Amino acid sequence: MKQRYSSTDQNPLDHILLSTGNVNRSYLVRDLVFTTDEKKIHLFASDTDTDTLFHDIIIKLKEKAHEYGADAIINCHFSYEQVGTKEAAALQIFAYGTIVQFKPATIGG
Repeated sequence: MKQRYSSTDQNPLDHILLSTGNVNRSYLVRDLVFTTDEKKIHLFASDTDTDTLFHDIIIKLKEKAHEYGADAIINCHFSYEQVGTKEAAALQIFAYGTIVQFKPATIGG
């Protein structure tokens, strides 16, 4: 079950940086992350909000980074493909990036 945060709670995902490029800061690479999402929607419909479409996949990336106790996901790449027919179209979104930690860490305890 996904954790929900009230307006008074601090969501730890808010502190995880997501960048499509590199960062000018020392970091430790923790892992690579890949995730997908599918939305039943027509990409070019007038009521389609692309920010909303990509919100869930960004949350998935940040959740994976949070599992590592990491600070950021860098060099993120996003792609999408519209699949299906006009009557039953879906948008498949694929994202990947590098999970990094800015603060010093000891691996293995």
